[in-house]
Amino acid sequence: MDRLARRDLLALLDCLRETYAFRGLAAFPASVVSALPKVIGSDITVYNEIRPHGGSNTMAVDTLGEVFPGSKAIFAHHIPEHPSINYYKRTRASHAVKISDFVTRTQFHRLGLYNEFFRRLGVEHQMAFTLEALPSHIIGIALNRGRPDFTEHDRLLLNLLRPHLIQAYRNAEAFARMQQELSLTGQVIEALEAGAIALAPDGRVRLMTSRARRWLTEYFGQASRSAHRLPEALRRWVKQQEGLLAGKDDVPRPRQPLIVERDGRRLVVRPVTETGENLLLLEECHTTLTPSSLESLGLSRREAEVLAWVALGKTNAEIGTILSASPRTVGKHLERIYQKLGVETRTAAAVRAIEAARHTPEPRP
Repeated sequence: MDRLARRDLLALLDCLRETYAFRGLAAFPASVVSALPKVIGSDITVYNEIRPHGGSNTMAVDTLGEVFPGSKAIFAHHIPEHPSINYYKRTRASHAVKISDFVTRTQFHRLGLYNEFFRRLGVEHQMAFTLEALPSHIIGIALNRGRPDFTEHDRLLLNLLRPHLIQAYRNAEAFARMQQELSLTGQVIEALEAGAIALAPDGRVRLMTSRARRWLTEYFGQASRSAHRLPEALRRWVKQQEGLLAGKDDVPRPRQPLIVERDGRRLVVRPVTETGENLLLLEECHTTLTPSSLESLGLSRREAEVLAWVALGKTNAEIGTILSASPRTVGKHLERIYQKLGVETRTAAAVRAIEAARHTPEPRP
């Protein structure tokens, strides 16, 4: 992999700090659109949520807006021509791609998509990636230029940022779920039945909901009974997460949630920064993972089976025995699962599986 120049690394780290600074799910698109061009030059940066319905395409979120009369309708009409969107729909991939990866400039200029939309914006080149590429919708972020085309170095930077943006989006989603479920408006954090902890700058507990305190006791034991200190294992993890964005010498790993299992239940802990406040969001999952509960992730039946066993802590060899397959075959399935989910580790894949299962309705008896 190419080594990053010092200025690229510093710009990338600044972008990550801005992205992880929590502003809520509604503000997430504008935050990303503002942060990305500081790392990779872009004339127009757009966040899109494209949701196909019955053969048509609708835009749930579009940060570009109506840039000329009828522009949104024109783009939606020509989505089926878009080379990158077609690639993501077909492969469920999420890595960065350019329009020039699929068509020549001449071929691009022949498309109605170019002549009726991109040409009018002065856009000749686009590089994009996805946060989600599911059967129900595609969440994509696109950087657009007149000239020159995006380079392989630009692609490297965007692929380094992508897993962090995915995790920041997941954090915003989790908080939005909590807001919706618990009607946070007008309530103070002490009165909530949510799992939330507010930390002071020195790491001491400033506020903790009753449900969070109960979960800490159940999952971490007696050490969690202190009114002002986190359990030692959780405290060390929080410091590790804070340190990921503090360095200036390397690209950090994404801030993955902490998963703790006990008696068939799972506690998921997410670090979130909101207007300078350090928060921990806690969610408990009681769901049983099944391949059918993972269908929304766009996996094949066998890939869903492999992921379900990975989320239950099984090794490749153990999964191979269960599914009558070799560990090498299981490993190949995992590679495809990682690519489809936009993750790089077993832990991150397990988190996606737990989240998908959590929102799958229980079968009726």
